[in-house]
Amino acid sequence: MRSEQLRRDLSQYVDGELSTELRTELEEHLVSSEEARGYLAQLELLRQHLRYEPAVLPPDITERVLAAIQPEPSRHPSRRRLSIAAAFAAGVVGGAAFIGLVLRQPAQVAAADIPARVVAAQSEVASLTARLDIIERGWHPAVPERTFSGNISYRAPESVWIEIHDTTPYPSTAWVPNDTSVVVDEDVAWTRGVAGCPTEALPHCTPPEPRLSVLTDREPFPDAASAPLDLIVPAAGFTRAGEPESLGLKRIGQREAAGVEVTAAQVASLLEGLAATGNWRDIHPTDRVELWLDRDALVPLALSVFPADTSDRRLWAIRRGYTDDPGIALLEVTWSEVAINEPVPDEFPSPPPAALAPSAGFRAEPLPDLQELTPRRVPEGMRTHRTGVVSTVSGPSVSVASWSDGRAWLKIRSTMDWGGRWLFGDLGTLVRPVPLGTGVAYLNERGDRVALHSEQVDLVVVGSLPTEILLDVAGSLGVIGEQVPVDWTEAATATLDEARAAVAGLIVPHDLEGFGPPAIRVDNDVAILAYAGPGNRGFRLAETVETALSPPFEANVRGVAVRGIEGRYSPDRGVLEWIEGQLTMSLTSTTLSLQELIMIAEAMAAP
Repeated sequence: MRSEQLRRDLSQYVDGELSTELRTELEEHLVSSEEARGYLAQLELLRQHLRYEPAVLPPDITERVLAAIQPEPSRHPSRRRLSIAAAFAAGVVGGAAFIGLVLRQPAQVAAADIPARVVAAQSEVASLTARLDIIERGWHPAVPERTFSGNISYRAPESVWIEIHDTTPYPSTAWVPNDTSVVVDEDVAWTRGVAGCPTEALPHCTPPEPRLSVLTDREPFPDAASAPLDLIVPAAGFTRAGEPESLGLKRIGQREAAGVEVTAAQVASLLEGLAATGNWRDIHPTDRVELWLDRDALVPLALSVFPADTSDRRLWAIRRGYTDDPGIALLEVTWSEVAINEPVPDEFPSPPPAALAPSAGFRAEPLPDLQELTPRRVPEGMRTHRTGVVSTVSGPSVSVASWSDGRAWLKIRSTMDWGGRWLFGDLGTLVRPVPLGTGVAYLNERGDRVALHSEQVDLVVVGSLPTEILLDVAGSLGVIGEQVPVDWTEAATATLDEARAAVAGLIVPHDLEGFGPPAIRVDNDVAILAYAGPGNRGFRLAETVETALSPPFEANVRGVAVRGIEGRYSPDRGVLEWIEGQLTMSLTSTTLSLQELIMIAEAMAAP
């Protein structure tokens, strides 16, 4: 392409004025041309200061939506979702997975039942074996499609063995096959796979020898070196989930399958389990996922990932050297020859003998009958799993007790010598205080960690179970939780009433299905509210008494219309900002699309 023509085309491209055919041609050229990408970066920098683009809402189709759902009575008559979501229904029909809007079809499986059934199904799967077949597209222009085959074996509650073999016919021997191994077996975890490389540096940047990582003395269900349990039953993607869009029923192999449409962010734990090691392409959090689950056991049977068709997502792909067609699946995974609750090997492979094997510090041993580790109530069917003590040079001594029932698990960690000025248990800076008995407990944003602080002990209850069950277990420990000291990080934790008192004119989202109550923090005249959804879906809302937006520092910032007000959006940081009255508003998410953030903004009103 001549430079003069390239400049004109790029200018039209960033303004959204290029035809579909020319846009596709230009995007393909951007992947291979450093000069073109340089021009694009310059234009984005100019656009940051010069462009204003109103975000036009689709037409009101409320009547059609109401007519579509009229044949089936609502299970939730108190919901008021349609008045907000109907304006965005056109986007849903086009393939974007927006919040809380589903057009259900008669005679198909009720998608509303699936989240609760997936979470409950954890207890029913004690073992699983399956063959894995994978197709990956768009990894590199010289290798547009890669194929893999492998096997997965699972033994409850936390032992997983995955072997994946690369069957791709590469252009030459310079390309290193992406063979991977992942093994988690009780207190040992290890992975083996090639190192990841940027697209533009392939194939010569890939070391010929695979990278080996080993961890021993692993405590049960740790945050680090965790078992990819969502490959067995994708509970993390459906805990706290709203009603997904149903894809109906179909047969996959010998099994009846129920399909749902979600986003990659919602099933991030499942996707990360597949790519736990090795060199794989990136998946954007807003990409559309068609997930098929065994109708009865709710184990995965098939998964397809399609690129989201938005300008921000296309720019993200260009920067990574991808040429993704929204109609072609980036990733297809099939679980076949599935056997559930049948015998699997008693022992999984040990790490190679020459591997370095650092210790995580866990020592298995029976624990004394300590009050803080002996709940009076655990869910029916759960049995004691592994117990012991974690001792490290720099940290406190931590007692650990765990319970399991199939793939479902529960863990309590406690210490009597906590020296931090923040809650024990890695809850993060934004937490939600909840009454518990005569005391108080603290929940993290996602609602899967419950912390208690007292003069005698600090502890956390964590697990793959719903928040209300974790709270019930914590409440049965007999520990009366106290408020954190005033110099701790979480001392700024607030209630909604306290946030409203601190920030006059505060408004918050209403009627958003699939998101729990917010964790709130107030620092002087700034209120921050964190909302968590299923998987990695979530957003933060910040409101401050300020009447001017600070200057943007990113090149790729553009104007949008939000709530009838001129605002701006930074796709690099996922930040939507505007000024309303005497407040500066900011909605931030790296896992929701701009359209979803605008939807959330439109749903905001006084508490």
